[in-house]
Amino acid sequence: MIEAIINERHKKIGIINTGAGNLYSLNGCLRRIGFYPVTINQASDLERCELSALVVPGQGRFGTVMTNLKASGLDEVITNWYRDNKKLIGICVGLQIMFEESEEDPDVAGLGLLQGKVTRLQSPKQPMVGWADVQSSQDWLNNQTLYFVNSYGVRTSVQSIATVTYGQTFVAAVSSKNMIAFQCHPEKSGIAGEEVLKQCLS
Repeated sequence: MIEAIINERHKKIGIINTGAGNLYSLNGCLRRIGFYPVTINQASDLERCELSALVVPGQGRFGTVMTNLKASGLDEVITNWYRDNKKLIGICVGLQIMFEESEEDPDVAGLGLLQGKVTRLQSPKQPMVGWADVQSSQDWLNNQTLYFVNSYGVRTSVQSIATVTYGQTFVAAVSSKNMIAFQCHPEKSGIAGEEVLKQCLS
């Protein structure tokens, strides 16, 4: 009964289970900003609820995430969701797998929804761990201080809407059709990150 009431009042957001991501932090963040997270383990899970958006969480190795997604059929779920122009959010490795390939696992293909390659970044320290200011053409994202954990990233992209500099400048966020993906972790970025996610999902 309580769950039914929550479902009526909150927009449901599907979280793709990559088999490598930290779902706990993302679940908590979505609940705090007024959404109801639903874990998607397989394609049939989409049939049990009407979702407002899908989120591909961060954390995990490029090759491991892609292997797990293909094994569960969730790679096709993400691809079809994007092609149907439904709201899609990617976080960290969830941004990276939208591209064609990565130097982290050169023998594993990404989803290829965006053209380009993920490369190892020339950072002062590896991995990059900490807070950084994002520069963006979008007012809601510009000058936000967000939390990053990564050794790999996309240096340039025609879909870039934000960049960050740590040793070198690289893509902090991309947008294509109804998809926005972040190299940072909004769900771990406090109030600023919550506002960023709310902007994307509302």
